[in-house]
Amino acid sequence: MTGTHLVEQVFGGGADRRVRPVIAVTFAYAVFSTFWVYVGVFAVKGLGAAAKDVGLLFLLTAPPAAVANYASGAVSDRLGRRGLIVASFAASAINMSLLWLVGARVAVAFALIVLQGVLGAPAYSLDRVLVADFVPEPDLRENAYAAVRVANNLGILVGPPLAGLVIHLGGWSAFLLGLVGVAVVGAAVTLVVVPRHAARAPAERPPVRALRLLGRDRPFVLLLVSTLLGFAIYVGYETVLPVIAVSAYGLASSTWGLLLIIAPLLVVTTQLRLTRATANVDAAARLAAAMLLMGLPFLALIGGSGVVVIAAVIVVFVVGEMLWIPTSQALVAQLAPPARRGTYFGALAAMTGPAWTLVPLIALQLRTAVGIAAVWIFFAIAAVGGAAVGVVAAHAARA
Repeated sequence: MTGTHLVEQVFGGGADRRVRPVIAVTFAYAVFSTFWVYVGVFAVKGLGAAAKDVGLLFLLTAPPAAVANYASGAVSDRLGRRGLIVASFAASAINMSLLWLVGARVAVAFALIVLQGVLGAPAYSLDRVLVADFVPEPDLRENAYAAVRVANNLGILVGPPLAGLVIHLGGWSAFLLGLVGVAVVGAAVTLVVVPRHAARAPAERPPVRALRLLGRDRPFVLLLVSTLLGFAIYVGYETVLPVIAVSAYGLASSTWGLLLIIAPLLVVTTQLRLTRATANVDAAARLAAAMLLMGLPFLALIGGSGVVVIAAVIVVFVVGEMLWIPTSQALVAQLAPPARRGTYFGALAAMTGPAWTLVPLIALQLRTAVGIAAVWIFFAIAAVGGAAVGVVAAHAARA
């Protein structure tokens, strides 16, 4: 069995040659994004910050990052994608160096962490725009987006354990300097593998008043609402579920760490297979199923809170997520005019900001005021709403 065949056996298929440069960039950024996995622990253990201040840090980080995601897409429509991604990696390397140099000055370090959400936005969000640029055929885009997701989750799978080893052997200084190295490699990889034509802006210049034009695109606005609700559910999985599992259900932190492996492992081994198996299913049906699979399983936690139940909820959630991401991204690529492609995807990426800012606050307030069951009902309602709006958006896009 050749190496190529072995890779296809493990991942469930190959990737379109045109998106392989995007896969390389995505993997590099996914490894670098390990910074966000450890940033809370770094703030407490490395900087000596109070635990209550970490919540404020996350609250301050999300809105500027969301604005930067939109802005990087809009700017890429005028300046091209490649140069912005290189600059993002380079600026991130400088920022990690500064974070290493400032030592335990908490206020300065927090400012640099908030700034990192802005500096990293192009490397985080423009890969999906490149997929739309490189793969013009609508029927091939979902598989291309699925392949990029596999690369992203492969980076998520290998990054945190490697970072943990680096921290164990060399402390937080080694962690930050290691991230500097990853960012430098990311910039170099982008320069080498991403074609030069990705550095050029589209021939047709985008209009200046992009926000007004986005607001007039009814199918896209509906898709944004559905995406916001989808990210709300995702934040429930990534931030609210672990807090409640550890604090209320008696789950050990180490056990949650093992459960975290489920999501990237499933995506790496199953994403391409699932995308291929559902290729002939209508996009509206896929979006509806995705939202319901992501949000409704939380209701199972009302009746049981053991490790097996939590693991089952995660598995079903991830199946929904694997349907949701490629389908919604392919719909955006279909809706976006080439001259405004970056703006459209930037607006889509910006939906993470309100979700990260508001959902943990709402959910944990519900837990305190009403009870844990109300939290899971909240995510189930978001899923039903996201499914309904997603169906209308997909039908409107097709029309």
